[in-house]
Amino acid sequence: MRRFSSTSCILASLLGLLCLFCTSEAQSNQDCCLSYMRAELPRRAINGYTEQLSNEVCDISAVIFHTKNGLKACANPEDTWVKKRLLWLSKKLKKMSM
Repeated sequence: MRRFSSTSCILASLLGLLCLFCTSEAQSNQDCCLSYMRAELPRRAINGYTEQLSNEVCDISAVIFHTKNGLKACANPEDTWVKKRLLWLSKKLKKMSM
């Protein structure tokens, strides 16, 4: 068996730390909703949505509505109006797939 030199071990350790740093840096730069919008978003303004989960990188769970103007709006997934918009989008997608 070959023995690794101390220089090889140090280089491998530094490489591992560099990979760990790059991975955590990429996650911390992700855009997260920090609060929810207060007003209801009209259906005609919504183009789609994504979900943000609090058990991942971000602190709060949110529904991020994408508007036709290219903006993003953070909404509370527990609000009644948000649930209605998600149901409406689901039905709209179902019609498109038929």
